[in-house]
Amino acid sequence: MLGYRSVFEVEQGKHDILELTREQLRSWLVHKKYDGDALRLGVPARLAEDVDGVMLERTGRDGSYALRVRVVENMPGGTWTSQLTILTPGGADPAVVWLDVFNPEVLSEDDDEPRQRRQWTGTPKLVRGLLTVLPARDGSARLDTRPRRFVGEEALELVDVVRDPKRRGPVYIAGSSAFLPQQSWLDLVAKLLRQTVGIGAGYVLDPDATRIFSEAVGKSHAVLPGTIRTFLPGAEFGDTSDALRHRVLSTSRIVEDHPLRLARLLGWRARDHAIESSLPKVLTRLDQYFEKQLDLILVGGDGAEPVDARGTGAPEQVAADVGFPGIRADRVAVVPRDADLLLVLREELDDADLNTERLREILALARSGQREQANRLALSRRFEELQERNAELQRSVDELSKQLDDETLELAEARADLKAETDTTRHLRRVLRETQRWDVLWSQPEESLVDTLPDSLVDVLTRFEELEYVRFTGDREKTFELAERDRVGVWAGKTWEALLALEDYARASAEGRCDRDVDGYLRNLPDDCRGFSPRNHARDESEDVRNNARLRSARVLPVPVEFDQRGRAYMGAHFKIAKFGTISPRMHYLDATATTGKVYVGYIGAHLRTKMTN
Repeated sequence: MLGYRSVFEVEQGKHDILELTREQLRSWLVHKKYDGDALRLGVPARLAEDVDGVMLERTGRDGSYALRVRVVENMPGGTWTSQLTILTPGGADPAVVWLDVFNPEVLSEDDDEPRQRRQWTGTPKLVRGLLTVLPARDGSARLDTRPRRFVGEEALELVDVVRDPKRRGPVYIAGSSAFLPQQSWLDLVAKLLRQTVGIGAGYVLDPDATRIFSEAVGKSHAVLPGTIRTFLPGAEFGDTSDALRHRVLSTSRIVEDHPLRLARLLGWRARDHAIESSLPKVLTRLDQYFEKQLDLILVGGDGAEPVDARGTGAPEQVAADVGFPGIRADRVAVVPRDADLLLVLREELDDADLNTERLREILALARSGQREQANRLALSRRFEELQERNAELQRSVDELSKQLDDETLELAEARADLKAETDTTRHLRRVLRETQRWDVLWSQPEESLVDTLPDSLVDVLTRFEELEYVRFTGDREKTFELAERDRVGVWAGKTWEALLALEDYARASAEGRCDRDVDGYLRNLPDDCRGFSPRNHARDESEDVRNNARLRSARVLPVPVEFDQRGRAYMGAHFKIAKFGTISPRMHYLDATATTGKVYVGYIGAHLRTKMTN
């Protein structure tokens, strides 16, 4: 499964791109304690035990040149493949450097939810090395191993960088103020962006640059001091709907959350964007060419090593390695010298006419057999790799198809809800107009701070302190995992709306304004209370889940000991936050308003297992 991708351009002319790339490749191999000099063009090479490599090239009629190096590491947990491709066009166009890292899929660590997922791939050292010697660019953005500092009117250069539709990856811009220590802030931003290296470009603005940039792009796309904003390609300033694409890492999250967790979150989002973005057509065609060339090499076609009959290996060792028929291993342990050697070989091979030329033919055949064995093994691994990739692609297609169906249904339901609310608003305004309530006819509600929707599920966890009656008792890591998939914060907003509904339910119950359970409350909202769609709420799980010990146990979640001295209780009631394939986020809770006056939320995460997903 593709776990990491970096694609960037380098201007030709000032640097020997191929030579610098080869140097960094060799340095990377040596750092991993592999043979940095074993790679040869068109010949599979053994770089270390269970580590193979191959180097391929292509020269175009237009003077272009392409080189691909593929390193396959067969690890106990699966196969990791690093694939570096360099393309230097024949003209003045920039060279392209492209690195992919494929890794084995892994199962979720939660035994109750074993779903296939992409394995985390840290930023490769090879990428960091390349960026230290090559002036890499993504469109008009400069890629570095650390974010660059911009001061004053230099910020105006970033306006075009952010708006550039030609760049592939994100741009991260951090705002500053006079109250922030500039060097410490730069170092912290570098730590947070560590896992985006090779994919996105980072910039830290000084206080003046922060103000100038925000004035230039407008309020919707501004960068506030103490925040980091992720700009995807092709930003449209002034468009409030476009602004939602460009996520903001708030000051509170930067201060309260662990830097490594935030770095991983930003890294996941960067990888998702890089992997899902289409490759340039020239790279797609080049990839097809190299894939065919690799297959030809493995089956002994073009590029295979020619047979050399003049090898210097010891005859008995060659024969033993290959398992040559007619020679018994127990009789070649000790071989006489010189004249006796030919006699022994004649006897072992049962060939009275054996001479030097015939012996060379046999040795050539033995070495050819060795290569054929190696090629068969490499071909077998290649076939397994292609089968695995095909299975991964099929799973991805199936999952994306399911997600598309789910999101289409979600959109239809949201549009139906919006129409109902619009009809209600139109009716109430007509009533106000008929009663001449001009003072409230076009008035807008006053939005409190608690009504502001969070940008991320991580923010949701930090905002529980704003709630009086609802407490979170669950595993935060499950929510963090879900946050990595919530790209524009839609799930975070819906989760917060569900929490506000629970908050108002508990308050209304405490005040004696509600004598129903949560489901009854949602279907009959008391005055001035916030709600949530009843069709996206479940009083309990299905009978199949309740009566299955393993499935039920997954819903036995943490609660305060003042509610249950065992510290755990069954939570079948849940909100259906969204439909999204096998992930489909859920929020499980326990209504304890009758005893402690609280509602305990024990789980915010991906859909827990049912018999349908067993």
